[in-house]
Amino acid sequence: MGIAVTVVTLVVLGLLVLAGFALWAYADHDRIELIDRPDVVAAVDAGCTRLRAGLAASPVDVGSPASVRAAAIAAQDEAIRAFVAEVRRLDPVARADDLPVDDWLADWESLAVARDDVADALRRGGRASLVVPRDGGEPITRRMDAVGVACVDLSRLVRRT
Repeated sequence: MGIAVTVVTLVVLGLLVLAGFALWAYADHDRIELIDRPDVVAAVDAGCTRLRAGLAASPVDVGSPASVRAAAIAAQDEAIRAFVAEVRRLDPVARADDLPVDDWLADWESLAVARDDVADALRRGGRASLVVPRDGGEPITRRMDAVGVACVDLSRLVRRT
């Protein structure tokens, strides 16, 4: 009877140790849909701070003349491109280890290109409205909002173009 209790105790302890390792491994896993690597998050947060300042420095007043709106949109798009370039200066291995980063940056670039189209139409004297690029039928802004980084209010950025 004493040996059976010892064996059962050892088996239970072994299972508890395995469960502890499994919990530790799971708690430390990378959620592939989120930007969550600390060095990447720090660089993105710093870039987002500068991006918000760049966007605020050139507000798009929808009541302004088309040429003024076009210039403001172009200036904001330059702030977006500077932000993307800044984050891309991160070590490529670090970016690759945090899966959504490069796709997220590509989405920022696509959004800037779409906004460029609006600015160009305004410069030519035409009416313009932003068409948010889509991927798989979904607006890229939905995916941009889903990475766990609250960089800017994308709905406001899109609406004020």
